[in-house]
Amino acid sequence: MSKSFLLLALLSVYGSYAQNTDNSKPRINAIGVGTVNAFPNAAQITIAFLHTKPTLREAINENQKTLGDVYGIVKKYVKDTLEIKTSLIATNKSTKWGERLGKEVFVGYQSNQKLLFTLRSLDKMQEFTEELLKTKFNKIEKVSYFNTEATEYMIQAEELAVNDAIETTRRLAKVSNLKMGKIMFLQSNKSPNDNLNNRSDSFGFETFGKGMGGKGVASSGELIRYTVTVNMHTEIID
Repeated sequence: MSKSFLLLALLSVYGSYAQNTDNSKPRINAIGVGTVNAFPNAAQITIAFLHTKPTLREAINENQKTLGDVYGIVKKYVKDTLEIKTSLIATNKSTKWGERLGKEVFVGYQSNQKLLFTLRSLDKMQEFTEELLKTKFNKIEKVSYFNTEATEYMIQAEELAVNDAIETTRRLAKVSNLKMGKIMFLQSNKSPNDNLNNRSDSFGFETFGKGMGGKGVASSGELIRYTVTVNMHTEIID
Protein backbone atom coordinates (compact mmCIF):
# COMPACT_ATOMS: atom_id res chain seq x y z
CA MET A 1 0.00 0.00 0.00
CA SER A 2 1.42 3.40 -1.00
CA LYS A 3 2.02 6.12 1.59
CA SER A 4 -0.33 8.51 -0.25
CA PHE A 5 -3.17 5.96 -0.28
CA LEU A 6 -2.65 5.21 3.43
CA LEU A 7 -2.71 8.93 4.26
CA LEU A 8 -5.91 9.38 2.22
CA ALA A 9 -7.55 6.47 4.04
CA LEU A 10 -6.62 7.87 7.45
CA LEU A 11 -7.93 11.31 6.54
CA SER A 12 -11.18 9.75 5.31
CA VAL A 13 -11.66 7.84 8.59
CA TYR A 14 -10.80 10.93 10.64
CA GLY A 15 -13.21 13.05 8.62
CA SER A 16 -16.01 10.55 9.21
CA TYR A 17 -15.26 10.48 12.96
CA ALA A 18 -15.14 14.27 13.12
CA GLN A 19 -18.54 14.50 11.48
CA ASN A 20 -20.06 12.09 13.98
CA THR A 21 -18.57 13.94 16.93
CA ASP A 22 -18.96 17.46 15.57
CA ASN A 23 -18.99 19.92 18.46
CA SER A 24 -19.26 22.99 16.26
CA LYS A 25 -23.06 22.98 16.20
CA PRO A 26 -24.61 25.59 18.47
CA ARG A 27 -26.20 24.03 21.54
CA ILE A 28 -27.50 24.66 25.02
CA ASN A 29 -25.70 22.71 27.73
CA ALA A 30 -27.67 22.12 30.92
CA ILE A 31 -27.16 20.21 34.15
CA GLY A 32 -30.10 18.48 35.82
CA VAL A 33 -30.25 17.20 39.39
CA GLY A 34 -32.80 14.82 40.89
CA THR A 35 -33.07 13.73 44.53
CA VAL A 36 -35.33 11.24 46.30
CA ASN A 37 -35.21 10.85 50.08
CA ALA A 38 -36.08 7.69 51.98
CA PHE A 39 -35.40 6.13 55.35
CA PRO A 40 -33.63 2.76 55.38
CA ASN A 41 -35.68 -0.39 55.91
CA ALA A 42 -32.80 -2.88 56.35
CA ALA A 43 -29.30 -3.08 57.80
CA GLN A 44 -26.16 -5.11 57.33
CA ILE A 45 -24.73 -5.83 60.79
CA THR A 46 -21.17 -6.87 61.67
CA ILE A 47 -20.69 -8.43 65.12
CA ALA A 48 -17.20 -8.88 66.58
CA PHE A 49 -16.08 -11.45 69.15
CA LEU A 50 -12.95 -11.11 71.29
CA HIS A 51 -11.91 -13.40 74.14
CA THR A 52 -8.71 -13.45 76.18
CA LYS A 53 -7.86 -16.56 78.20
CA PRO A 54 -4.77 -18.05 79.87
CA THR A 55 -4.47 -20.71 77.16
CA LEU A 56 -5.13 -20.60 73.43
CA ARG A 57 -7.52 -23.56 73.62
CA GLU A 58 -9.63 -21.81 76.28
CA ALA A 59 -9.78 -18.63 74.18
CA ILE A 60 -10.88 -20.54 71.07
CA ASN A 61 -13.45 -22.58 73.01
CA GLU A 62 -14.95 -19.44 74.55
CA ASN A 63 -15.07 -17.79 71.13
CA GLN A 64 -16.83 -20.78 69.58
CA LYS A 65 -19.37 -20.93 72.39
CA THR A 66 -20.19 -17.22 72.01
CA LEU A 67 -20.42 -17.57 68.24
CA GLY A 68 -22.85 -20.46 68.69
CA ASP A 69 -25.01 -18.41 71.06
CA VAL A 70 -25.10 -15.42 68.71
CA TYR A 71 -25.67 -17.59 65.65
CA GLY A 72 -28.70 -19.12 67.37
CA ILE A 73 -30.14 -15.64 67.87
CA VAL A 74 -29.29 -14.30 64.41
CA LYS A 75 -30.87 -17.21 62.52
CA LYS A 76 -34.27 -16.19 63.93
CA TYR A 77 -33.98 -12.89 62.06
CA VAL A 78 -33.00 -14.17 58.60
CA LYS A 79 -34.99 -16.12 56.02
CA ASP A 80 -31.99 -18.18 54.95
CA THR A 81 -29.03 -19.11 57.16
CA LEU A 82 -26.83 -18.87 54.04
CA GLU A 83 -27.11 -15.10 54.51
CA ILE A 84 -25.07 -15.42 57.73
CA LYS A 85 -21.35 -15.07 57.06
CA THR A 86 -18.58 -15.79 59.57
CA SER A 87 -14.87 -15.08 59.30
CA LEU A 88 -12.09 -17.46 60.25
CA ILE A 89 -10.88 -17.35 63.85
CA ALA A 90 -7.78 -15.20 64.37
CA THR A 91 -5.54 -15.71 67.39
CA ASN A 92 -2.77 -13.71 68.99
CA LYS A 93 -0.90 -13.13 72.24
CA SER A 94 -2.32 -10.40 74.47
CA THR A 95 -0.06 -8.07 76.47
CA LYS A 96 -0.43 -4.94 78.55
CA TRP A 97 2.03 -2.38 79.85
CA GLY A 98 3.27 -3.20 83.34
CA GLU A 99 4.02 0.00 85.23
CA ARG A 100 6.04 -1.75 87.95
CA LEU A 101 8.19 -3.75 85.53
CA GLY A 102 8.34 -1.03 82.90
CA LYS A 103 7.64 -3.41 80.03
CA GLU A 104 4.89 -5.30 78.22
CA VAL A 105 3.50 -8.13 80.33
CA PHE A 106 1.88 -11.25 78.89
CA VAL A 107 -1.84 -11.41 79.75
CA GLY A 108 -3.03 -14.43 77.81
CA TYR A 109 -4.15 -15.53 74.37
CA GLN A 110 -6.74 -13.76 72.29
CA SER A 111 -9.27 -15.31 69.94
CA ASN A 112 -11.34 -13.05 67.69
CA GLN A 113 -13.87 -13.55 64.92
CA LYS A 114 -16.64 -11.68 63.07
CA LEU A 115 -20.18 -12.51 62.02
CA LEU A 116 -22.08 -10.58 59.34
CA PHE A 117 -25.76 -10.76 58.39
CA THR A 118 -28.56 -8.61 56.98
CA LEU A 119 -31.51 -7.61 59.15
CA ARG A 120 -34.34 -6.96 56.68
CA SER A 121 -36.85 -5.70 59.26
CA LEU A 122 -35.53 -2.71 61.16
CA ASP A 123 -38.51 -2.83 63.49
CA LYS A 124 -36.81 -5.92 64.96
CA MET A 125 -33.58 -4.06 65.79
CA GLN A 126 -34.38 -3.37 69.45
CA GLU A 127 -35.57 -6.90 70.04
CA PHE A 128 -32.43 -8.27 68.41
CA THR A 129 -30.00 -6.11 70.42
CA GLU A 130 -31.75 -7.03 73.67
CA GLU A 131 -31.21 -10.70 72.91
CA LEU A 132 -27.64 -10.05 71.79
CA LEU A 133 -26.76 -8.37 75.11
CA LYS A 134 -27.38 -11.68 76.86
CA THR A 135 -24.31 -13.12 75.12
CA LYS A 136 -20.58 -12.46 75.50
CA PHE A 137 -20.06 -10.70 72.15
CA ASN A 138 -17.47 -7.93 72.12
CA LYS A 139 -19.17 -5.27 70.00
CA ILE A 140 -21.38 -4.48 67.05
CA GLU A 141 -18.55 -3.27 64.87
CA LYS A 142 -20.65 -1.75 62.11
CA VAL A 143 -24.28 -1.23 61.12
CA SER A 144 -24.78 -0.28 57.48
CA TYR A 145 -28.35 0.93 56.91
CA PHE A 146 -29.87 0.76 53.43
CA ASN A 147 -33.18 0.54 51.62
CA THR A 148 -34.14 -2.54 49.62
CA GLU A 149 -35.96 -0.28 47.11
CA ALA A 150 -32.80 1.73 46.40
CA THR A 151 -32.75 0.86 42.68
CA GLU A 152 -36.28 2.17 42.21
CA TYR A 153 -35.42 5.38 44.10
CA MET A 154 -32.35 5.87 41.90
CA ILE A 155 -34.52 5.50 38.77
CA GLN A 156 -36.94 8.10 40.14
CA ALA A 157 -34.04 10.46 40.92
CA GLU A 158 -32.63 9.98 37.43
CA GLU A 159 -35.98 10.81 35.83
CA LEU A 160 -36.27 13.92 38.00
CA ALA A 161 -32.77 14.93 36.91
CA VAL A 162 -33.68 14.60 33.21
CA ASN A 163 -36.84 16.65 33.73
CA ASP A 164 -34.80 19.26 35.58
CA ALA A 165 -32.31 19.47 32.69
CA ILE A 166 -35.15 19.81 30.16
CA GLU A 167 -36.84 22.53 32.21
CA THR A 168 -33.54 24.41 32.58
CA THR A 169 -32.90 24.18 28.84
CA ARG A 170 -36.39 25.48 28.03
CA ARG A 171 -35.98 28.37 30.44
CA LEU A 172 -32.59 29.34 29.04
CA ALA A 173 -33.88 29.12 25.48
CA LYS A 174 -36.88 31.28 26.31
CA VAL A 175 -34.82 33.95 28.08
CA SER A 176 -32.28 33.96 25.25
CA ASN A 177 -34.97 33.92 22.54
CA LEU A 178 -33.55 30.73 21.05
CA LYS A 179 -35.34 27.87 19.34
CA MET A 180 -34.66 24.41 20.73
CA GLY A 181 -33.97 21.43 18.50
CA LYS A 182 -33.34 17.81 19.34
CA ILE A 183 -31.37 16.53 22.31
CA MET A 184 -27.87 15.79 21.04
CA PHE A 185 -26.29 14.34 24.17
CA LEU A 186 -27.55 13.01 27.51
CA GLN A 187 -25.37 11.52 30.23
CA SER A 188 -26.13 10.33 33.76
CA ASN A 189 -23.44 10.28 36.44
CA LYS A 190 -24.81 7.12 38.10
CA SER A 191 -26.37 3.77 37.30
CA PRO A 192 -29.58 2.84 39.15
CA ASN A 193 -27.84 -0.40 40.16
CA ASP A 194 -24.91 1.43 41.74
CA ASN A 195 -25.96 1.62 45.39
CA LEU A 196 -22.56 1.46 47.07
CA ASN A 197 -22.80 5.01 48.42
CA ASN A 198 -26.50 4.90 49.25
CA ARG A 199 -25.96 3.70 52.79
CA SER A 200 -25.89 5.22 56.25
CA ASP A 201 -23.19 3.70 58.47
CA SER A 202 -22.89 3.58 62.24
CA PHE A 203 -19.81 2.36 64.13
CA GLY A 204 -18.62 1.50 67.63
CA PHE A 205 -21.49 -0.06 69.60
CA GLU A 206 -19.60 -1.81 72.39
CA THR A 207 -20.49 -3.67 75.56
CA PHE A 208 -19.08 -3.05 79.00
CA GLY A 209 -20.33 -5.83 81.23
CA LYS A 210 -24.05 -5.73 80.54
CA GLY A 211 -24.01 -2.03 79.68
CA MET A 212 -23.58 -0.34 76.32
CA GLY A 213 -20.98 2.09 75.04
CA GLY A 214 -20.16 4.01 71.87
CA LYS A 215 -22.88 5.61 69.80
CA GLY A 216 -25.40 2.82 70.26
CA VAL A 217 -27.59 1.32 67.56
CA ALA A 218 -30.49 3.25 66.06
CA SER A 219 -33.66 1.41 65.10
CA SER A 220 -34.26 3.42 61.94
CA GLY A 221 -30.98 4.90 60.70
CA GLU A 222 -30.60 8.32 59.11
CA LEU A 223 -32.40 9.61 56.04
CA ILE A 224 -30.73 8.47 52.82
CA ARG A 225 -30.51 10.81 49.81
CA TYR A 226 -30.57 9.24 46.35
CA THR A 227 -29.14 11.92 44.04
CA VAL A 228 -28.43 11.72 40.32
CA THR A 229 -26.94 14.38 38.03
CA VAL A 230 -27.36 14.43 34.25
CA ASN A 231 -25.60 16.46 31.58
CA MET A 232 -27.73 17.35 28.55
CA HIS A 233 -26.85 19.09 25.28
CA THR A 234 -29.71 20.40 23.14
CA GLU A 235 -29.39 21.67 19.58
CA ILE A 236 -30.14 25.32 18.79
CA ILE A 237 -32.07 25.79 15.57
CA ASP A 238 -31.35 28.89 13.48
